Amino acid sequence: AIKRLPEADPAKGGGMYCGPLRPLALEVYESLNKQGIITDLTTGQERRTIPGATHISSTVEMVNVDREFDVAVVDEIQMIADKDRGSSW
Repeated sequence: AIKRLPEADPAKGGGMYCGPLRPLALEVYESLNKQGIITDLTTGQERRTIPGATHISSTVEMVNVDREFDVAVVDEIQMIADKDRGSSW
């Protein structure tokens, strides 16, 4: 799924990565931007908004559920079964 993320079509909503930890969201944010894919970062600790961004990398708790995406990657989806944090997934 992470290999498909850079190919997300901006005309169809672009791409979204949401992971369980800020360092993972930051890693994907940096990787996509290095590839020339303009990506925002949204975590509980920080927001980096870049004009013209077609992708978002965030922690799962900060995911934008009001927007449709061409490709959405939910890292650690098995955590949905966690009794304390599962509702975030």
